[in-house]
Amino acid sequence: MDESFTIKEFCAAEKISRAFFYKLDKQGKAPQTYPLGSNRRISRDAHVAWRTARQNEAA
Repeated sequence: MDESFTIKEFCAAEKISRAFFYKLDKQGKAPQTYPLGSNRRISRDAHVAWRTARQNEAA
């Protein structure tokens, strides 16, 4: 089973605020999410892809 994160868990793992997450989302730079019940989840693959994209932007 693929490990996934809630937005809150993702923010804690990346040490960013939820407000910053939603700012990134408005800019189209947040990781891809998917619905699970009434929550949004972020897959491990989406997390890795997001981090890689941010690192490539910084290079």
